[in-house]
Amino acid sequence: MKTWILGLVVIVLVVGGYLGYIYGTTGNVSVYVQDAPSGLSIYLTVTSIMLHAVNGSWVTVSNKTITFKLSSNLTLLASARIPAGKYNEVFLYISNATASLSGFSVTVPSNVFKIHFVAGKDLLVGPTENAQVIISFPHITLSSGSLIISPSVTAEAIN
Repeated sequence: MKTWILGLVVIVLVVGGYLGYIYGTTGNVSVYVQDAPSGLSIYLTVTSIMLHAVNGSWVTVSNKTITFKLSSNLTLLASARIPAGKYNEVFLYISNATASLSGFSVTVPSNVFKIHFVAGKDLLVGPTENAQVIISFPHITLSSGSLIISPSVTAEAIN
């Protein structure tokens, strides 16, 4: 009986220590997108969302394929637990872009949005916080039959 109780105590301590380590060194982040009202129906397919830590490492928030419509409403792309720390850039990898306007194609130069946080305010992710990133797409232009989404997208860190 004593061996069984000792074994149970060891399991509880190991599991508790593991959960304390995980939740003490990671925090939750949610990534949202929003577009200025334009009257256009533009759909983007994202295959990867990554955050760049100030220390130089990259952290994957999502590798799921997500298709969404640019809208003036906030749209949640992904939420994840990531290492606590300070982040200064967001990367969105775009595999496809389409528009509901017939005869127009959509161009995303390099298929990547490398997004810096506005006003130099880095994203701070802590173990007790729910950090949020809001990505805005302010520059969509029409040129030679193509809608061009400028890679100068901005992001706001909500800590």
